[in-house]
Amino acid sequence: MIREGKEGMEEKLFVRRDDIQIGMQLGESVKDIRGRAMIENGVYLDAYQVRYIKEKKLPGIYIYRVRDDKDIKIPEKTKQIIRQHRKPDRAKIQLSVEMKKQLEERMNHIFDHTEDKDFATNSLDIFGELESAIFKNDAVAIDVNLIKISDEYTFKHSVDVAAISMMIGREYGLPKEELHQLGIAGLLHDVGKARIPNEILNKPGKLTDDEFRVIQDHSLFGYEILKEKNSFSPIILDGVLHHHEKMNGMGYPDNLGSSQISLFSRIISVADVFDALVTKRPYKGPITGREAMEMVLAMGSELDNAIIQSFIESVILYPVDTIVELSTGQMAKVVENNKRYPTRPKVVELQTGMVYDLCHDMECNKIIVL
Repeated sequence: MIREGKEGMEEKLFVRRDDIQIGMQLGESVKDIRGRAMIENGVYLDAYQVRYIKEKKLPGIYIYRVRDDKDIKIPEKTKQIIRQHRKPDRAKIQLSVEMKKQLEERMNHIFDHTEDKDFATNSLDIFGELESAIFKNDAVAIDVNLIKISDEYTFKHSVDVAAISMMIGREYGLPKEELHQLGIAGLLHDVGKARIPNEILNKPGKLTDDEFRVIQDHSLFGYEILKEKNSFSPIILDGVLHHHEKMNGMGYPDNLGSSQISLFSRIISVADVFDALVTKRPYKGPITGREAMEMVLAMGSELDNAIIQSFIESVILYPVDTIVELSTGQMAKVVENNKRYPTRPKVVELQTGMVYDLCHDMECNKIIVL
């Protein structure tokens, strides 16, 4: 965010509904009628969120001054340095706003109709559309900034976990048919929540022990729902049943040891944890992609470390051309990402043109992207 004034106050502008545009940075959270923050303060608006705000007929929003080349006067010399060092990102998943909305709406429908005789067909149709979109441009990575807040967490989360799981699986080296099966398991991993009472599922406060045990039943419920259809393979069923098992044996529903947990369950577990961390829920706020990645890394006793590494190498936290704030207080543009160290890209400071390779330059080891 741009800070101005001696006291570091952030400049905010009020923008009327009709003038709201993609790329604006929220200066205040957008809340629903219950007071829940649906889009957090500081988020850069994408097309889906702009549409959401306009459909809610809000009079307008407060934004921070846009952090881009037009707003920040970048010297020509710096622009030349940026062009010299710029290396495009790997191909990323590209889901159109309309497609993602349709997928979420259709996931909503199948969650509401788990007993429908067409459940399996509808589920596989939805996944087929997602799979085609993911591999349309031969995607090998996912941009964390595409994981956005939605009114319907469960359905948005299902799509995100499927996409993240497939990128992890691809990085891990799974063949196409296994990626296909993994994606289906990721998409349906939480279908058992259809049998959990909404007052528990969406409770804003801390769950009681009894309520938490009810929540834990969702993985078993999901397994039962899918098994009854006789349309899903054993590895899909296992991925759904055991995606909350832990490598230290402290997971559920079966307290499996590390050697007993299937590869699909290990992959979905990492995707599930990360997406839950970066997403707003009734009982918690979201955290940044960098913070979530650090938390995932710290869960090495619970999650598979080889899967964590594949996850790290399939994620892009700061896409090339993103303008970021450094811990030094400087504003910089990302010009190159490092596959193994996504929290430490190469950047160019906007005013001086100084190049900071946060990954390889030891003199930059104390500098981080905020």
